[in-house]
Amino acid sequence: MEFTELTIEEFNHFTYHNFSHFTQTEENYRLKKEGGTETYLVGVKHEDAVRAACLITLTPVMKVMKYAYTNRGPVMDYSDKEVFDTFFSGLKQFLKPKNVLHLRVDPYEVINERNHDGEITKDMGNRYIFDYFKAHGFEHEGFSTGFDPVIQIRWHSVLDLSGKTAEDVLDGMDSLRKRNIKKAEKHGLGIKFLDLDDIDVFRKFMKDTSEKKEFVDRDDEYYISRKKYFKDKVMIPLVYVDLESYNETTQKDIDKLKKNIEKAENAVEKDPSNEKQKKKIVNLSEQLSNIEDKLEEGQELLKKHGRELPVASAYYFVTPHEVVYLAGGSDNDFRHFAGSYLIQWKMINYALENDIDIYNFYGISGDFMPEAEDYGVIQFKKGFNAKVNEYIGDFIQPINRPAYLLYQSLNKVREKLGR
Repeated sequence: MEFTELTIEEFNHFTYHNFSHFTQTEENYRLKKEGGTETYLVGVKHEDAVRAACLITLTPVMKVMKYAYTNRGPVMDYSDKEVFDTFFSGLKQFLKPKNVLHLRVDPYEVINERNHDGEITKDMGNRYIFDYFKAHGFEHEGFSTGFDPVIQIRWHSVLDLSGKTAEDVLDGMDSLRKRNIKKAEKHGLGIKFLDLDDIDVFRKFMKDTSEKKEFVDRDDEYYISRKKYFKDKVMIPLVYVDLESYNETTQKDIDKLKKNIEKAENAVEKDPSNEKQKKKIVNLSEQLSNIEDKLEEGQELLKKHGRELPVASAYYFVTPHEVVYLAGGSDNDFRHFAGSYLIQWKMINYALENDIDIYNFYGISGDFMPEAEDYGVIQFKKGFNAKVNEYIGDFIQPINRPAYLLYQSLNKVREKLGR
């Protein structure tokens, strides 16, 4: 068993057949390399069979030194201690002559499954990994919550699709999710997929949403470059209202209500003491007034925007292992069309149709209190009957210890000086 550099073919084959994050892909390797980032594909082989694989990047630090990062890797069976030891012993020796200051590892390994109230529902029984890392000189960075602009989020909301049908998934959702999905399907909403040429439509939704909800979004280059390199493995659905279809459906609802009101009025005319039909007239008349307002809105929107009204868009990574909902935004003025719900339902069905077992709603803060900054997002994802994956966190290993200690001291001085 030996640590070695891997060919793209070896790396691809292993990560395709073993659960891995979208950063551990050939597409990300080419993006990094062609973008000027020092990037390697390394792993462990035994008798020509790959047993571990990892994309690792090196970034300049302190002018002459570098910082190494495993990008949600390595991909391996962490319970196989021989593979673990061979990989990390070999990686340290591989990095030393490359002027690496320190190494950050953030395994894509779940330590607990939780519900969306934060309660542990399953301990994955892999705490031994902490001992394995400690034996190699790593320090654990702690069990973080919240969002960080640099470090990968430690909490994901995920929906397990294995062995399920679309009907099973829909049955598992709460009443609000079901109602909004059915509402979106009924009212003339359609979906198309954006390419590089029209990615600015998605970006507008994201900018508007980030400003309204006060969060820092990724820059344009991030989204553009990933779509360029990942091609059809990045999917950007756009939901729009077909206003002509929407108005036709609304008019049919109006016609149906008027007929029902007329029937109730006829019943009252025959029997003026029929209180049930009188109440029915009042209720149906209120519904009619609301739907007539909808038709008026739809007609005005058709005049202003033309037939297609974009209302929401999102950005997905697709791997053989999971469909990842990275980001999404919607027009707040048109939230009542429930476009974001249709996107989720469409992409959940895409995963089912392509035998992909995990639909990943992606990052949440890990703070489950009502005061949490993303409490509304957590409740949104909870409603789809998702679970929470709590990941093991980050490990740091100094490669050049004297230089790393100096680097830490300089950082502390900068923090005190406010720089």
